[in-house]
Amino acid sequence: MPSNPKSRPSRDSFLETLNAETLAGTENLSAWLRHVAAQERTEIVFELEAWLRGLRAFFDIRHLPLTGAERANLVSRSFSPEIRIVYRTLLHVERISNAILSVGQPQKLEFETFVEAQLRKGARPDLQVSRVLEQPTPLDSLSHFLEALNDLRMMVQALKDAPDQSYPVFLGIGRCFQRDLRDCRYIDMLLTQQFKVQFDQVDNTVVRSLLRSIRDKQVRQNVSLALLHLYRLLRYLKIVSQDLVRDRPLRHYLVIFSLLHEEMGNLSQFLKAGFLRRQQAGQGLWNAVELIVYSLQIESQRALERELVFVSQERQAPPIYTKIENSHGLLRNCFQSSIVALVQALDKSVDAKTIFPSMVDRLQEAQKLLQELWDLRQAIKDLLDKGKEFDLNRVMDRLTSFRESSLRYLMYRDWGEFERLSDAIITATSEIELRTLLRKFVSFLEALVQEVSNRSVLRESPAESILRQ
Repeated sequence: MPSNPKSRPSRDSFLETLNAETLAGTENLSAWLRHVAAQERTEIVFELEAWLRGLRAFFDIRHLPLTGAERANLVSRSFSPEIRIVYRTLLHVERISNAILSVGQPQKLEFETFVEAQLRKGARPDLQVSRVLEQPTPLDSLSHFLEALNDLRMMVQALKDAPDQSYPVFLGIGRCFQRDLRDCRYIDMLLTQQFKVQFDQVDNTVVRSLLRSIRDKQVRQNVSLALLHLYRLLRYLKIVSQDLVRDRPLRHYLVIFSLLHEEMGNLSQFLKAGFLRRQQAGQGLWNAVELIVYSLQIESQRALERELVFVSQERQAPPIYTKIENSHGLLRNCFQSSIVALVQALDKSVDAKTIFPSMVDRLQEAQKLLQELWDLRQAIKDLLDKGKEFDLNRVMDRLTSFRESSLRYLMYRDWGEFERLSDAIITATSEIELRTLLRKFVSFLEALVQEVSNRSVLRESPAESILRQ
């Protein structure tokens, strides 16, 4: 009697099981994130996600802080400094991962229901359930990732002290890292999901009320997503600020700034597609979004191509701290101002301080900037009024001090003109040329004083007392 042929699963059966497994995995990750939230440890999981996303961006040459000359000569440039940063970041990620393992997991997981259902089926589909069972929970996936991470770190440790590591070596390390991420089921899933309810919430009642008042569903959705993007960028910056105040090593935070550069580009593309290429939004919102896109592009470029270049090669701690702090402040102001601009485009009556109480600090910064601009202007004017030869070193010291301390508080459009004039003063070849340039510089400082005094945070403050001096 001929034996019955083995039944083969249909294509629909395979897809049904695959979809069930994917859904079970997503539910499993969500259950674990809820457990983490109940243990009040969401911050550490968010930090792990940020560093992993950051490393992925750091291995992309588009998001590395390099000069134009370095980008044009990648083949001859040594990437040993970047490889040392990767090594330190891998150590940090291992510490975070071990801390997360101690959080544990919920007692009952949705995935168990899926496994039981599959084992009870008479005709099993052509699906490698054993592979799925290798990482049945997020913690199993994290343990698997830690093993791969340790292997990668040992390899990088052997390379990091070599004086001249090439660009292909750097890319090869990046490809190994990417493969390790993809091989870890729940880690890959964690990074694939853009937003998570456990991490991404807008707690400000004014903003939430304003969002509910938007009648157009598409506009409301786009504004909500834009705000979620901007608040997430601020949370990435918070990771940097924690070590700024603790006076710890900062060079490896270039990884976070690479992530910020990538995400600012993604947000710009989203805003262009969601607002600038559509006509649903009103003119006020359209104008605000156009300004936000411009600011994101300019400030992202300024941080990556100006503030952070050479940080990977810098050996002295003070310059590294200054550049990281300047970049942090630059991007923080950009993100906060973008959120305020978006909200006020919907309701002009909203006070910026109801969204960011730290705007009080911005007021103090603006007042300090106003005073220092005026003091610099007065010092140069006093020297010019003497009508005789003066000490050029005093002028240089004042300019250098301002550039290192207060220049970052100026609007980005004024940085270039300030540095162009100050560089011309430094390289002047005669006293006549120097005096002419200094007079132009005094006029420029007076114009800056007027501009800073018109900032919204100063409109209700007694800035006029400075101008009357």
